[in-house]
Amino acid sequence: MRTERGTSSGQTIIGWDGGLAEVRDHIQRVLGLSVNVLILGESGTGKEVVARATHYDDPLRRHRPFIALNCAAVPEQLLEADLFGHCKGAFTGADVAREGVFKQADGGTLFLDEIGDLPLSQQPKLLRVLQEKAVRCVGGGREEPVDVRIVAATNRDLGQGMSDGSFRVDLYYRLADFVVKVPPLRQRRGDILPLARHFLSSYCIEFGKPTTCRLSDEAATWLRDREWSTNNVRELSAAVKQAVLFCDGPTVGMEHFAAHGSLAAPPSRRRSRDLDRHRLQEAMTLCGGNLSAAARMLDMKRSTLFDRLRKCGIRAPEPEASS
Repeated sequence: MRTERGTSSGQTIIGWDGGLAEVRDHIQRVLGLSVNVLILGESGTGKEVVARATHYDDPLRRHRPFIALNCAAVPEQLLEADLFGHCKGAFTGADVAREGVFKQADGGTLFLDEIGDLPLSQQPKLLRVLQEKAVRCVGGGREEPVDVRIVAATNRDLGQGMSDGSFRVDLYYRLADFVVKVPPLRQRRGDILPLARHFLSSYCIEFGKPTTCRLSDEAATWLRDREWSTNNVRELSAAVKQAVLFCDGPTVGMEHFAAHGSLAAPPSRRRSRDLDRHRLQEAMTLCGGNLSAAARMLDMKRSTLFDRLRKCGIRAPEPEASS
């Protein structure tokens, strides 16, 4: 659970491409309105950034708390107390009373991340709070009113969940006063470099690197053309972060991305041999077929690279005798 209070989240929505302008428009439409918002999108697309923008751009709620709870990260037996709080003595170990996230977010925004993973046992309890706008803590006897705007997010197919009975239809419609769909990064390629440069600037500041640090043209081209299909914006951010850590000069180049394995294809999608083949092919392409340059990029001997290329069926020039 995370708590924020202030006028700025320190994050902003970067880009306009591939439907992101529509996302911005949707956020503007709910500002100042007490409507719940459901954010849909693949993992890593920036749903929490959209949730924060919905809160911090709202003149009525930006000065009030922004509370985030990941529904998938809390054990089912603890989730009710986290949501609604508990009274002293409500259960073993409840030595003191504790407010739940609804009371903590009173007047502000409660961000329920991974709402599609909310256990079925807790769904009617959440539904009642949304209907009554009041909460009763675990072990308590009376309800207390709350003024909370709910922003929920999920990467799951809630339509399928409603069909198979794992997600309540009535809860869906309580949460989905307004639906915002965040496009995956592959549909907004024009935003890749603005995002990469934003992350570059942020991580240079965080790690005490020169703020004038820039991406090489080769690295920028690679970032723009790569498929960020495993974790979208989060994957791009992680790649830039680690490249910055490896960079000691004014320019982040391909060697810094190769140093921590960014040239590898997503591990969850391919078998080990396919992973190696993809990585080797990409390195050879980026180095114009130069075996020595590709070997340096991959941090291996030229003879080792040649042997691995041969095993993967990739044609390459013969290595020099010395290595």
